[in-house]
Amino acid sequence: MQLKHRVPLFFSLLFSVLLATVLVTVYYLFANFRKVEFKDRLAQKAQTTIKLLLEVNEVDNNLLKIIDRNTINKLYNEKTLIFNDSMHLIYSSIDDAVVNWSNDDLKAIKRHREVFRQRNGYDILGLYNKYQGKEYYAFISAEDKYGISKLNYLKFLLLGAFLVSTAMVWLISFYLSKKALQPLDRLRQQMQEITSKNLMLRVQEPQRQDEIRALSRSFNQMLDRIDKAYKGQKDFTSNASHELRTPLARIAMQLENLIKCRQPEEAVKATLQSTLQDIHQMSDMITSLLLLSRIEDAPGNTPFQPVRLDEVIFETASRISNMYPDFKLQFEIESDSTEELTMEVLGDETLLEIAISNLLHNAYSYSDNQTVRCLLRQSKDTLQLLMVNHGAVPVQSDTTGLFSTFTRGANATSKPGSGIGLSIVQRILQYHQATIMYNIPDSNTNEIVVAFSKAHV
Repeated sequence: MQLKHRVPLFFSLLFSVLLATVLVTVYYLFANFRKVEFKDRLAQKAQTTIKLLLEVNEVDNNLLKIIDRNTINKLYNEKTLIFNDSMHLIYSSIDDAVVNWSNDDLKAIKRHREVFRQRNGYDILGLYNKYQGKEYYAFISAEDKYGISKLNYLKFLLLGAFLVSTAMVWLISFYLSKKALQPLDRLRQQMQEITSKNLMLRVQEPQRQDEIRALSRSFNQMLDRIDKAYKGQKDFTSNASHELRTPLARIAMQLENLIKCRQPEEAVKATLQSTLQDIHQMSDMITSLLLLSRIEDAPGNTPFQPVRLDEVIFETASRISNMYPDFKLQFEIESDSTEELTMEVLGDETLLEIAISNLLHNAYSYSDNQTVRCLLRQSKDTLQLLMVNHGAVPVQSDTTGLFSTFTRGANATSKPGSGIGLSIVQRILQYHQATIMYNIPDSNTNEIVVAFSKAHV
């Protein structure tokens, strides 16, 4: 069932139940009021009859019957019976009326002082009265013709009010629900029109400041993120295909040359060595792409552990030295904070080692003297890593795009690489909520500045 039908149905049913409860309560209270009021009238009539019968000597049974028939407050089909302490009938208002009674009824009246019941449309009241040391019992019955008539009128009035009110509420609620949810229907239709081929489309935001406007805005923002991710993935796939195709083409060409012509052994070795370098380049590129995928898929709520950044730098520099014996590292620490010196940050040690390794390797590759200067600078809340090397610098306008995938600077034309390293570094640092900047402080100086939040443990 659709929301525009479910909501008014639920509301209408709830209203109907509540209204029925209220009207039934009103009817019950009025019926009880009628019964109590008529009971008081019967009691008053019975007590008046007993007083006239016992206190006024001149009033005999016949005169009392005449008084009863001509009283202003005469009850409809009234029958009054008075019994003495011997349970003998001493007075009956109408001889031909029948009131069912027994000695057990009189005993019940004596025990409870008052007995009230309804039978065959009659209200019957039994009263116990003591006068001058003697016991008297009174039975009085009558029809509350006017009270019952009012009660029936109220019953039909409440029933009619219930039916009319329920019908109106059902019609109005379904109409208003349909009217109110029309923008939601339009939003749904606009959403269905958006596919992977027209992600640039956006849903219209209503003018009213309501939940549907907020939903439309959130949906458009989600489409912006999806469109951006889709374009990024598309560009990434295109660039990755292009970068992988180049070494594959070189490998194919070199292998074809080996097959077609006979070359000296040294030339064959050179060709195989070049082919092996291309294969290593492809392997590194694929490893980098897999690492990027791992970083993208990593959950955002992974708990980090304290990691000593200086130890990560030394461990990574040691591995690079084994690969490149001419690699030289200058390491310094300075602090502008009065707090105790700490080199710990919160993070994933493996990913941080990859990021530092890429930065050191990149700085070494683009250095004129194969020397990389690392400076750890501590402030109150941050720990900065400055990595400096002297060598060719990129164009100033290219520095903002160096962290994009497959983007390389003007100083990288003669250097091997795929343009993925700094992109991996940036993804890892974003994952650790750290920042990275590329500066050119001098005409022959490259500087990378990474800022971490210190681990407070």
